[in-house]
Amino acid sequence: MTATVPLRDIEFAEEQHYMVLVETTLRNLEVTHTLGGDKQGSLLSSIDATRTWMGRRMLRQWLLMPLLDRQEIAKRHGAVSSLVNANRRLRNLREALKGGRDLERLSTRLAYGRANGRDLGAISDALARLPSLHAILTEGSDELLVECAENLLDLDEIRLLISEALNDELPVTIREGGLFKQGWSQKLDTHRSAVAEGKEWLDNLEATERERLEIPRLKVKYNRQFGYFIEISNAHLDKVPEEYTRRQTLVNAERYVTEELKEKEELILNAKGRGNELEYALFRELRDQVKEHCQALSLIARKVATTDVLCSLAHHARRFGWTRPEMSEDEKLDIKAGRHPVLEASASFVPNDLTLDKKRRFLLLTGPNMGGKSTYLRQTALISILAQAGSFVPAERARIGLVDRVFTRVGAHDDIRRGRSTFMVEMIEVAHILRRATSRSLVLLDEIGRGTSTFDGLAIAWAVTEDVATRVGSRCLFATHYHQLVGLEAEIEGLVNVHVQVAQSGDELKFLYTVGDGPCDDSYGVQVAALAGLPAHVVERARDLLLFLETQAEGARAGEDGTPLSRGVGQSSLFGWMLPKVVGATPETEDADTEGPAEVPMGARLEPTEAAALARLAEMDPDAMSPREAMDLIYELKGILRGQHEWLEE
Repeated sequence: MTATVPLRDIEFAEEQHYMVLVETTLRNLEVTHTLGGDKQGSLLSSIDATRTWMGRRMLRQWLLMPLLDRQEIAKRHGAVSSLVNANRRLRNLREALKGGRDLERLSTRLAYGRANGRDLGAISDALARLPSLHAILTEGSDELLVECAENLLDLDEIRLLISEALNDELPVTIREGGLFKQGWSQKLDTHRSAVAEGKEWLDNLEATERERLEIPRLKVKYNRQFGYFIEISNAHLDKVPEEYTRRQTLVNAERYVTEELKEKEELILNAKGRGNELEYALFRELRDQVKEHCQALSLIARKVATTDVLCSLAHHARRFGWTRPEMSEDEKLDIKAGRHPVLEASASFVPNDLTLDKKRRFLLLTGPNMGGKSTYLRQTALISILAQAGSFVPAERARIGLVDRVFTRVGAHDDIRRGRSTFMVEMIEVAHILRRATSRSLVLLDEIGRGTSTFDGLAIAWAVTEDVATRVGSRCLFATHYHQLVGLEAEIEGLVNVHVQVAQSGDELKFLYTVGDGPCDDSYGVQVAALAGLPAHVVERARDLLLFLETQAEGARAGEDGTPLSRGVGQSSLFGWMLPKVVGATPETEDADTEGPAEVPMGARLEPTEAAALARLAEMDPDAMSPREAMDLIYELKGILRGQHEWLEE
């Protein structure tokens, strides 16, 4: 037999109503789980101050499906603002919600006919708590909070029905009685009276036989296998009367029955069985009555969950000084003193500003590793998600132009199960972004092209930058170590160079974690390697090699007058003399006057292939490489040194 399950109205989640967050984005931003798979440390866990299970699930849903309707977002912001500014009311609501039953799960069990006595009791208990919640919600006039108060008292009659019918203490099973209160059913009371009278007779039998036989430890007991019996220890077996019939032998005792006891047993068990059957039928009838109100119960559950989420967001906003964002229909992102919502608890966290608009639509972010680039990217996306989910945001001020999708290309990982290398996974993610992003999207690119050769990677990063900035037109933050790309600021409208700032004193490097305009003047790779604990002799050797390579590159780029060209930004000039070949020039098509490697006597500098191999090796982070990537790098270096790249053999 198939049970009919009442459903509430089905709501279709259409893309035009919600921000699209694909699994890759959710993982990279650690929205519900960290990259390590833990819930603790995720955005959800850091802002979750809900008091009910259904509130916790709804908060998760709000983060996974941020809104695109500015009016609906404003309703949520208005409710949170109302609670932030009314601390006593907020405190009272959270207290009223504390320990609330999970009405969503209870209504589901009820709908499927699986609810037991304790479930109905829990529903009654949950409904009994609603009048106080209703009273607090109606203290103010905020639109969404008033909506949450509606319908909360609709099932008070059901609450009374359950509370009048069922006992306060209820068993787990529904087939063995003990569910209904005395007086609910006269017929049930009759069966219970028969059982009670029988048990009273048993108590009297035990007392009488103890006195008659002078056996103080004689007991009348019951089990399912043998029914009722009289148990006598071996020490008193000589006192057992003839009318006792042995039923069972134990190690230390014997069990007996009498004809009178068997007759009473039949009466008691028949009355108890009939009572249990009747009570089961009565419970199913009661459960079906309550089941008719499943949709109303689900609606109340959503109202309570919404209240819980709004209170959680307000509580977190008050605790951490979050502010109400201004939402707009334009494509501007303007954040003043923004903070990462998870990491801001750190006493040393440094806030940063961000502006993305028509004049600065694409930010090319350069700077050293550990300087805060990835954090800056992630906090921008998380602030946008929080704002459109209905939350206040970690910033002094924020104006958020609605974001339809957030895309991320962050980190390095392979997909062994599907036979995909790190580079292949990266390219698949980039391809998805280029196909699906719109002018209203927010795109975060944290390094592109690291999984292949230096020049392949640079060429791909360059081409992706051009496509996103010109054809796609998304708001984009691109963190990169390809300093050669900073020159695109002069070529592409809306592309602006920014960098994470550092302070250097001698060989010491101090990260400031602030973002400023303009490109970074160096990659500081050797200094970061020293901070990471690379052996001193390796660091010193790297410094010598870096100086040598930079000298060779500047010599190769020297002008006709013999004056070396400016170093420009950091190590971007390291392969500067080769760049024309990267962007399309070939030995056959180059103009005779085009600059190339300077003629330097043999032994005065490394061969270009050797310089390229050393530079490629110096830029790699062995701790961040998988075994497959390390093997690929070895083959790549061997290929370079064998002259497999024709332009290096000139």
